[in-house]
Amino acid sequence: MYERLQNLIFQFANRTETIYTLGRKAENKIVKVDNQRIYVETNSSRDKYALGEKENPYRVIRKEWLLGALNKLLEKKSLIDQDLVEFGRRHSFLMAFLAALPFVEAKNVKDGSSIRLKEFTTADLPGPFNRSMNFMKEQKESALEIPFIRLIYDMLFYMDEEAPVREKRETLLEVMYLTIVSSTSGTQITESVAQRKLTDALGWLQNTGLVDENLNVIGQREGEMNSNSFWWVNQGKSAAVETEGGFLWAPKRAKNGTALAHHTDLTKAKPGDIVFAYSNGAIRSICRVVKEAVSANKPTSLAEDLWGVKGNLLEVQYYPLHLHINRDEIPHEWRLQEDGPFDRNGNVKQGYFYATSNEFANNLINLFNERIPEEFLEEVPLSGEHTRVKKFESVGSLVSHIHSYITNKGFYFTEENIKNLYLSLKTKPFVILSGISGTGKTKIVQLFAESVGATEGNGQFKLIPVRPDWSDGSDLIGFEDIKGDFKPGPLTDALVEANKPENRDKPYFILLDEMNLARVEYYFSDLLSVMESREKVDGEYVSVPVVDRPEVGRLMLRNNVFIIGTVNMDETTHPFSPKVLDRANTIEYNDVQLANFSIFDQMEEPQAAVVSNEQLAGEYITLKDAFADNEELIREVTDWLVEVNQILEQMKLHFGYRVRDEVCFYMIYNEQGQLMTKEQAFDLQLHQKVLTRVSGNDADTVKVLKELYTFCTGHAWDADIDVERESRFPQSAAKLANVIKKAEHEGFTSFWMG
Repeated sequence: MYERLQNLIFQFANRTETIYTLGRKAENKIVKVDNQRIYVETNSSRDKYALGEKENPYRVIRKEWLLGALNKLLEKKSLIDQDLVEFGRRHSFLMAFLAALPFVEAKNVKDGSSIRLKEFTTADLPGPFNRSMNFMKEQKESALEIPFIRLIYDMLFYMDEEAPVREKRETLLEVMYLTIVSSTSGTQITESVAQRKLTDALGWLQNTGLVDENLNVIGQREGEMNSNSFWWVNQGKSAAVETEGGFLWAPKRAKNGTALAHHTDLTKAKPGDIVFAYSNGAIRSICRVVKEAVSANKPTSLAEDLWGVKGNLLEVQYYPLHLHINRDEIPHEWRLQEDGPFDRNGNVKQGYFYATSNEFANNLINLFNERIPEEFLEEVPLSGEHTRVKKFESVGSLVSHIHSYITNKGFYFTEENIKNLYLSLKTKPFVILSGISGTGKTKIVQLFAESVGATEGNGQFKLIPVRPDWSDGSDLIGFEDIKGDFKPGPLTDALVEANKPENRDKPYFILLDEMNLARVEYYFSDLLSVMESREKVDGEYVSVPVVDRPEVGRLMLRNNVFIIGTVNMDETTHPFSPKVLDRANTIEYNDVQLANFSIFDQMEEPQAAVVSNEQLAGEYITLKDAFADNEELIREVTDWLVEVNQILEQMKLHFGYRVRDEVCFYMIYNEQGQLMTKEQAFDLQLHQKVLTRVSGNDADTVKVLKELYTFCTGHAWDADIDVERESRFPQSAAKLANVIKKAEHEGFTSFWMG
């Protein structure tokens, strides 16, 4: 009974550093946890170890003691000191440990200390989340002021992030059965009510951005501070020797006899602290402090001309980074704000050892997460927001993950659909999804984003419904009110987050739903121009600003912003101009298989992965960037495009350099990822970048369409013969066959009618 709660206490121990006894507030540091024991250091155990009276500096708390104490509490609902004396000297620790659990509370009584399970009635539990409220910060604060929601939030914080959602819910339900009674009858809460109220509470936490869809706490737990201290060391000539020896050393006094803070601060570092080791213009290692600094003469391995002889030595464990972090990669505004290792111009100071702020250190670790060795993060569990970015071994494995996630959510899309969407977004972060209503255009974008860690909860996915009355960019970007104050639109709110230095390696997805309910050229023209201004400056993708206002800052369309529009083509919507279609891949979703239930046969719990923007964004802006490494492929693809353009030129429908470049980028990314054959990839580009521009109502239009059909199939047009499936470009051939038939039967045709 209560198996989930028994598992939770070891997860709790893994994420708890210190337990203070209830009476004397004695410190008990949890230094290690395994499946059978918790290892706890106290001042007494450390002193005895130092005197040689103990073999180890810690005491052992066995699993059976913890479970015995927990079960006694669950049975009796409350305990006093004397209830645990059977566990000997450890009973004070066990009482304090239980008291620290989220569903337990402690109080002092006349004869010692007492703990008990928290108590709620059904009247204390909140109802469903009110979606009409839209003040996220206030919602978060008000949600956590509700004691029951705070309990659920704190419980989730300690749970294993990899555990299935089902297990997390079962753990929470066990606590609910122990702590909640009916407000009318006083009896234990029923299963149906518990399930409903738990769903309500989780709805509060998810809708306010406190937990994600996997019930993992987003970021640092509210009210919790990072207990590690962070430091920066400038090593210079000493780097190689100190790294090899596993230490840092600084003199107690400079050559003139003065004690310098950037030397003596070495003594302030504590075991478990983190040190960024900088030398030759870059952070090359990240270190964990092993022991407090001790007085030590200068190691003989250090150069003779360095400093004095008497000094302090700090033992550290070095973890070399996968890739060095150059100084200029650290955002300049961060360096300007950080007083420790940087001067007022953002340059690295000449001293040795400096403290850094937790905010700077956390931002640095998150921004360069992929460069930090896995073994460091395993050895040094960091509090705060340190989401591990998953690095997929290949593009194919990333696409397979996305496809699997979407399928396990119960939606049918082929793997080719996902490959195509991935390549289209990588080619240019502006994609249009068209098709009949109800085919899942909105859902594929939402789930694609979810699968790589971008959700509405963490602000990396934003759905913006387009209104028919939009006539300019103010509804999307923002406007200046009568007082002269700027009122940001929904797109600007997303760009504020995407432009923050700490977020530039996170992908942000903006979905314009029903994009053509209003005339796209009216409200989107400014953004189309901004897209074409993108360039790469000092390794960073920038554009002219979308917005440049003091209220929100200078906001650009960086390469971590992906804009996707969904469209329907009917009497309520507006057509697209070539200006829009030229700049996007237009993907059709008209394939409907109503009787396909095979995806439900072997569904698993979908698991999202946090993916860096580097794995999604394209690297080329101009064809010149790609030409040297891909000349043969570019020439082959261009030969095909020239042939197509010669056909289109008869009707003045031919395309320019932008289309050529973007088709080539798509083909290059496809070849790099080995996702499809060359013919499959070009077929999709012909369909999505070229055929969208074809329309007309005369014989010349039909003649051009038939010539394109011949280009795709190698056969002259014959309405009675179906050769599309054997064509080298079957999708484009099938599309052309449909629009040709429309033209011959109805006298007018376009891409949208096929």
